[in-house]
Amino acid sequence: MTTWGRITTLTIFSALLVTTSTMTQAQSTKPVLPKTLPDLVLKVERKSGDCPKTIGLWTAFRYYEGGGEHTVIADTWAMPYGAAKAQYAGRAQITTSTKKLVEYKAPLKTVYATCVGQAKASEDYPYQLQLRNGNVAFEVKLPPDTPTNPSEIMEKSILGARPYVKWAIAD
Repeated sequence: MTTWGRITTLTIFSALLVTTSTMTQAQSTKPVLPKTLPDLVLKVERKSGDCPKTIGLWTAFRYYEGGGEHTVIADTWAMPYGAAKAQYAGRAQITTSTKKLVEYKAPLKTVYATCVGQAKASEDYPYQLQLRNGNVAFEVKLPPDTPTNPSEIMEKSILGARPYVKWAIAD
């Protein structure tokens, strides 16, 4: 093989190696808890007991051709926002999981254990929190598929003791 042939082969091999490495890194990127305050703050509608006034969600949306990918992290760990941050619930765990629904539950700390209330996002977001029976439940419930708008929960896990969900919808 000539020197130019070796250089060409080495160049092609290097390009493939870099491309494969980049694709693997993009696919295996683990979510990271944001260092900023949540961008969506929901008001807790209190029915009884001592409740936090708000609950925050970190949200992100990535558009792509034919749809989009939503990411949400519910800050059920540190609340309320403002002068004093305090832990208000324990570590979340998944209690229900399907392609269209995921629910997490975390035990409320003593100060909020009597809380009965809820917090809902606008109709644009399928996010809801229920506070009752000494727990906070975070739910992501996707609407039924239509021929033009199918959706599915792609990832779900616990991130820094908080509920983490990634879901996608097609246009």
